[in-house]
Amino acid sequence: MNEITTEKAVQNQVASAKMEGFDFSDEAIEIIKRYADNKISHEELVEIVAQMCNPIS
Repeated sequence: MNEITTEKAVQNQVASAKMEGFDFSDEAIEIIKRYADNKISHEELVEIVAQMCNPIS
């Protein structure tokens, strides 16, 4: 059985989301990859997304 890399899995999911009308910045894709590779926790992901949505000026 072939092993799917994080890169390929993320590419597949981003392509699927794009077909639904969503778009992702390069920064967002890198954050998704870090989460998929367990380099950041779920809590850290939520914090990063919250900061991206509500930047403090």
